[in-house]
Amino acid sequence: MIDSQYPPIEQLLPHRPPMILIDRLVQTHGATTLCEVTIGPHSMFLQAAGVPAFVGIEYMAQAVAAHGGYQSYLEGQPIRVGLLLGTRRLDTTCQFFELGQTLHIEVSHIWGKHELMRFHCAIINAVSATRLQQAELNVFKPKALQSYLEENGHDDTRPYHRRQSRDWAGHRLGPVGPRS
Repeated sequence: MIDSQYPPIEQLLPHRPPMILIDRLVQTHGATTLCEVTIGPHSMFLQAAGVPAFVGIEYMAQAVAAHGGYQSYLEGQPIRVGLLLGTRRLDTTCQFFELGQTLHIEVSHIWGKHELMRFHCAIINAVSATRLQQAELNVFKPKALQSYLEENGHDDTRPYHRRQSRDWAGHRLGPVGPRS
């Protein structure tokens, strides 16, 4: 069932096809959001046995992004990009998400208010209510991503620059990267 109460997922995520991996935001209330994906023949990363369970981390991360994106949508603000810093306590009970399976991805904001946040996440089989995967995700959501990247030497607007590699003692080894 598609609930028209929420905007299409494309309006809530900073991602663009084909990297939008979840289908829809189903419900959100306070610190908790529920998203959904159905594993179909066009699902990214689909193999003969299904979608590998490690892709669940990205499903969770996109549900976290939808949570923040919906808050931004309600406030009339642009969608901010967040960065996945790490995964804590990943537990999985399957190796693959099977073709035809509908998954509910539940995310709950449990810590942090500004740029650093933690979410408890779970992927649940929508039919059997079996918990297939759970984890805690740490997220960094800078207020001004481009400024942050520029300040930290990751300005993607500059042409590629050659950097010097160093050995364990700090001695230069020579340039790394494509040669000009």
